[in-house]
Amino acid sequence: MEPFLITISLVCVLGALIYIYLSWNFNYWRNRNVNGPRPNLVFGNVPALIKHNRHMAFDMQEIYEKYKKSGERFVGIFMTRNPQILVIDPKTVREIMVSNFKAFRGNESSLWINRNVEKVSIRNPFFCLTEEWKERRIDVVGGLSANRLKSAIPIIFGACNKLTEFVRNELAQSKNVIDLKAICYNYTVEVVSDFIWGINADAFKSGKTANVILEMSRNLLDTSFKRTSFYYMSGLAPFLRNLSKMRFFPKESDDFFMKIQKDALELRLRNKNDRPDYLNYLIQLSEKKNVSLIDMIGHSMTVLLDAFETSAAMMYHALYYLASNQTAQNKLRKEIMDNLDEHNGISYDTLMELPYLDQCINETIRLTSPIPVFSRRCIEQTFLENSENVNIQIDPGMMLHIPTYAIHHDPEIFPNPNDFIPERFNDGFAKELTQKGSFLPFGDGPRICAGMRLGQLETKAGVFEIIRNFKLSRKDDNTSKHIVDPGAFIIGLAGDLLVEFELIK
Repeated sequence: MEPFLITISLVCVLGALIYIYLSWNFNYWRNRNVNGPRPNLVFGNVPALIKHNRHMAFDMQEIYEKYKKSGERFVGIFMTRNPQILVIDPKTVREIMVSNFKAFRGNESSLWINRNVEKVSIRNPFFCLTEEWKERRIDVVGGLSANRLKSAIPIIFGACNKLTEFVRNELAQSKNVIDLKAICYNYTVEVVSDFIWGINADAFKSGKTANVILEMSRNLLDTSFKRTSFYYMSGLAPFLRNLSKMRFFPKESDDFFMKIQKDALELRLRNKNDRPDYLNYLIQLSEKKNVSLIDMIGHSMTVLLDAFETSAAMMYHALYYLASNQTAQNKLRKEIMDNLDEHNGISYDTLMELPYLDQCINETIRLTSPIPVFSRRCIEQTFLENSENVNIQIDPGMMLHIPTYAIHHDPEIFPNPNDFIPERFNDGFAKELTQKGSFLPFGDGPRICAGMRLGQLETKAGVFEIIRNFKLSRKDDNTSKHIVDPGAFIIGLAGDLLVEFELIK
């Protein structure tokens, strides 16, 4: 009997110690007079991070909706057992991202990378530590200026022509129902391959090259989600992060794109081709600043990550919403046709300034929110006003989360938030909302998305090309089957998006 009692006692003591360890700081926000939801012992306030039953943005949306009328500007939450902040006031969003950026210039994603084993990823400004990100960002965006993209517009429309030709061939074979996701991924891999390295990916053919480039590009994000999940789950025992050898991006993908970069660079230097693409910019940057080959690869991969997945998602969602709304589709097509030049084409400046096309893209971004949660890390001690005349000290290391998806679906800011209504962005309303902290398509402030211009260009060009050549109609009758994929960074419709195409003669 005695050994049994000893065992029971040890189990009780162990259970008590585990409970104390998991819950010892659950009074963190209460002690600072900051309101917030009661955390679960294991999951904290964002259980989706561990359960993966839905996207984490929905957990944050529920908290946002519960507290947004409380009069407070942020609430205290727990990611597993770690105290963090959820911002619920757009003005405070603007303060964190812009006016007080100096104190909040850190990025949570810089903590996701295993810096001992990944030499390419650590050169991406998105994953850079505070001291490094600014210089690397300057180097990356130098090749993505409006003037450089204007010079590269033939590359973008070259991919558009391949997209149109593919769809025409499908229709000629009576294959008029097409999966938007498939063709949009093929299109963006064509764009990034040609723009970054001058490579013809043949993404609309069944060749080996297209399959490998597309597979490797998709593999980057599929693997990174596992690493991000591990990062959040290990919040219960952070020391595990230092023991793990898990990579954020797979080594085989790094090796594959390193070889592409080397081969493209050698061919370009040998042929002395002054082509207006990103590789040409990197060569000029290397001559000017003596950047290393690994830095050039890191910059190229930054552009790939910014312009492949997110742009494809924006494009196939925009086309799907337009296929579901014939009035909006016809209105956009009329705008496109009215602005074609004498060669039946369109200039860079005209394309980027088409007002209704811009409204359609903004509304698509609002609905899907490519980055549904922005996170910032406090670097310098500062204060945030939580309610009138009540300032809360924010210490270095504190993580702050901005629930973009929740803000974009707030009915007080966007009436009928689940409906596709491009007209809500009439008359420069997008810029006004951004300045208020209520619309964050690419973030805001100095750490705004580095590939924003390229992403907008290739998305607008792709939508322009499809809508002017084809009439789209929804094939499926029920959107409910297109549930949000909980295992994706981007909130969007899961599964195939089948749309009927009809050639406009």
